[in-house]
Amino acid sequence: MLSNTVVVFDLDDTLYHEVDYQHSGYQYLINLCARLFQKDISEIITLAKNNKSDVLDAICDHLQLPHDVKLSLLWQYRLHVPSITLSNDVSRTLGAIKKHAQAVAIITDGREISQRLKIEALGLSDIETLVSEGWGETKPGIKRFKYLMAKYPNKHYVYIGDNIKKDFVTPNKLGWQTVGILDSGKNVHSQNIEVETGFLPNTWIKSFKQLHNYFELKT
Repeated sequence: MLSNTVVVFDLDDTLYHEVDYQHSGYQYLINLCARLFQKDISEIITLAKNNKSDVLDAICDHLQLPHDVKLSLLWQYRLHVPSITLSNDVSRTLGAIKKHAQAVAIITDGREISQRLKIEALGLSDIETLVSEGWGETKPGIKRFKYLMAKYPNKHYVYIGDNIKKDFVTPNKLGWQTVGILDSGKNVHSQNIEVETGFLPNTWIKSFKQLHNYFELKT
């Protein structure tokens, strides 16, 4: 029963598309450089992305700035307030899960401030979020999973993510149920790689909306 289940989510490319965050960050840099240097860097960013070259190096070259400035641009990107939102399907499904589950949490890798700015922008500040930087570990580290098991003992645990390199192996070892959301074509990290069986989720679903069926929620 969901009422006896702790449901834990990954953040990036699980609750929203990480490419939307990247687009938001680049747009912030475009606006910043237009204001500070009176230069349009939008085409420079597009060209660097298409060529799979370093975007921030390209910006520095275009603005004729020393590459030491790259670090300042990077932190502007990391600390910008992102323009990202939950899809309607994610918002409705997540709302239903929060209503019926024992507890809901997020385990995410990344920098503390950057990830919490994402959480705030997505309207998820009411969900307990365990960020890797604040815990001194990245997935597949075990501390955050064990913390939730100690906080909510003797429950069923489900982890929902997308990255087969790191999302599922630890909860699998701990006996959790694991659910992978298939890449719709927008994910940053490919799922078309070879990994050992233990790194794969117990169940694959095509979309976040299918969690309604997985948890037998009313639509």
